Amino acid sequence: MKKICRNCHFLSKELNSDRVYKSSLSPQEREKAKETPQEVISTHYALNCYMGIWDEGLTGVAVDRNAVINLESRSSSCFFFPYHSAMLFDSARELQKRAAEYEELKRSNFYTRVGLYVASAALFFTALVEYFKQV
Repeated sequence: MKKICRNCHFLSKELNSDRVYKSSLSPQEREKAKETPQEVISTHYALNCYMGIWDEGLTGVAVDRNAVINLESRSSSCFFFPYHSAMLFDSARELQKRAAEYEELKRSNFYTRVGLYVASAALFFTALVEYFKQV
C-alpha cells in the first residue's frame, strides 16, 4: 500500500458550523478520491489531516486536492497509518504510535547487533594477533 493521504486513516473531512465535526472518509469517498479528487466531498466540508499535518480549510486558497491526497508523499514528516474502516481516530493514533516505537526499536536493535559483531570480530582478531605473537 502506498503511503499517501488517500490510504491513511487520518484523512478526514471537517464540517464547520456551530461546532467542528471531524470524521474519517468512508471507503466510497476514498475510492472516489482515486478517480475524481475534486469531487470527493461536498463544498461545505474541508479535507484535512486529523494529526494536523495539513488542512485545506486553513489555507484560504483553492487547493489542488489531487496533489494533496493522491500524489504527495510526506514520508518522514507524516503520521501515516493504514485505513481501517471501523476504527476511531484515538485508537488509530495509539496504534500508529506503537508502530513508530516498534520501528525505532528495530532500528536500534539492528545497530546494537552490528556493534556486537564488530566488537566480537575485533576481539577475535586481537586474540589471533596475540596467539601469533607467542608462536
